[in-house]
Amino acid sequence: MDTFSTVISSSIQLLVQDLDAACDPALTAMSKMQWQNVEHVGDQSPYVTSVILHIKQNVPIIRDNLASTRKYFTQFCIKFANSFIPKFITHLFKCKPISMVGAEQLLLDTHSLKMVLLDLPSIGSQVVRKAPASYTKIVVKGMTRAEMILKVVMAPHEPLVVFVDNYIKLLTDCNTETFQKILDMKGLKRSEQSNMLELLRQRLPTPPSGADGSSSLSLMAPTPEQESSRIRKLEKLIKKRL
Repeated sequence: MDTFSTVISSSIQLLVQDLDAACDPALTAMSKMQWQNVEHVGDQSPYVTSVILHIKQNVPIIRDNLASTRKYFTQFCIKFANSFIPKFITHLFKCKPISMVGAEQLLLDTHSLKMVLLDLPSIGSQVVRKAPASYTKIVVKGMTRAEMILKVVMAPHEPLVVFVDNYIKLLTDCNTETFQKILDMKGLKRSEQSNMLELLRQRLPTPPSGADGSSSLSLMAPTPEQESSRIRKLEKLIKKRL
């Protein structure tokens, strides 16, 4: 029985690696885009379309061939999500520097991928079945982290205390390494980063409480009015594509 399980697990892993590899060129293209030169937020980027195409071409075939053993297809979905999402975030960190508009476009792209991944178990199927909770949890957690990273990138980095506190609040797994990657994405010079990193180290042991009014300021823009306007625009663009 152990040998059988090992063979099954290895076979599923090979299927995951095949789909994962098919998506690699698209992620590489994403990381090589000039995100600081993006001037307006449009439809999903070509690399997103490419990833979705590979998923739509491969997943239905795998699902049909595992129709009699649904649990193995679920394992495939979980393994793919656990492989693809960290890789996506790794490539996300390579997108630097990023302008405000570029970050907004990436946020919309991330949302598109999140929706496709949530639908992955039933994609291309005439019978829509609710995805297993264990799978959905992985996708939501991983892709929400990607969204939070981009929201930090979109934030004004002054005042420093507000920026650092909101980083700690939005990214529960926050650390200096991730923080520095985000500062690189924002295009900040090393001389600017040193003070911010030191401030983060000071505040990490005692994350800001809800009573601290400054930490509740939005990351999306310096003022509530600008924040509301930007969020409304993003929501409209997202709804157009749903």
